[in-house]
Amino acid sequence: MKRLLRIDASARTQGSISRSVADYFQVRWTESNPGGRVIVRDLARYPVPHLDAATIAAFLAPPPPSGGPPPEGLVLSDALIDELSSADHLLISSPLYNLTLPSTLKAYFDHVIRNDRTFAQVEGRYVGLLTSKSASIVTARGGVASPTADDDELQTRTLRAILAFIGVTKVDVISLEGMSGDEASRSRRIAYARAEIDHLFASPGEPVCLGPLTEEDRREIGGLRAAQAAAIQRGDAEAYAALCTDDIQLLIPGHEVVSGRERFLACEAELFRSASFASFRKTPERIERSGDLAVEVGRQEVAMRRGGAAGVFAARQKYTHVFRRTAQGWRFAVLMSNAIE
Repeated sequence: MKRLLRIDASARTQGSISRSVADYFQVRWTESNPGGRVIVRDLARYPVPHLDAATIAAFLAPPPPSGGPPPEGLVLSDALIDELSSADHLLISSPLYNLTLPSTLKAYFDHVIRNDRTFAQVEGRYVGLLTSKSASIVTARGGVASPTADDDELQTRTLRAILAFIGVTKVDVISLEGMSGDEASRSRRIAYARAEIDHLFASPGEPVCLGPLTEEDRREIGGLRAAQAAAIQRGDAEAYAALCTDDIQLLIPGHEVVSGRERFLACEAELFRSASFASFRKTPERIERSGDLAVEVGRQEVAMRRGGAAGVFAARQKYTHVFRRTAQGWRFAVLMSNAIE
């Protein structure tokens, strides 16, 4: 039976944004792990005391005789470590307080980071003992990180370092910024965070979907990708052009911008006469809809049967596609790709 240990560090038990996003993560985890158990460690309702001299002394004391009771200062620490050790995945929700993590979360880690319990010293170096576990961190802050400073928010780096010290190196971070902004901005950022969580639980190859994309939208756009690959592999320029809007724009390395379906058809026909594609595989990473437009970014792999050079024939490429909703359904409006160095 899978176990999720959820640790909430927000001082607010009601109205906390980090808690609400963690609630959504818990729902998705439960859906993905039927019969799994969720253990909740709420540091606002049940704060872990800060270390005192007696507890530190107990940490440093020799282990008690076999079968003997543990020193009083170790009872809470042992219970927290047993709880932590029983979990397969950790979920930590933590708002930013004074540029770093909340003191209650710091106190929690002070009790669970113990020699020979969660880390060990081997040949003069520290080795984490919880290597089988993974973690997800939900962070929240009122402002937005400065794009020119990488040290104005210590919380995420501190949490990553602490988890790595005890052996948890597979860590996903869902970051909520700008939570002190207006309601529309805040709601949009929360929706993005939920989409990131959806992506964590999505099947391999599914992109992060943002904005009002319905299941039908996703199926239709997925069908466009499949039809594009099929047309390219067959060398069928007319079928490819039929997937595009009248004002399609094609931007590929080494070529001038191609505008309009007629020029697009001529360009693709000339391309297919000089080259043949063995395979054309796409891995969409992110797609966002706004009105009748949807922008998708991802990676694509190209294998040539004949012909081939740099640019459009590069084996590994990154792409940006713009889809437009038309009377005939979703169509390609912009096709852009670049070789990956």
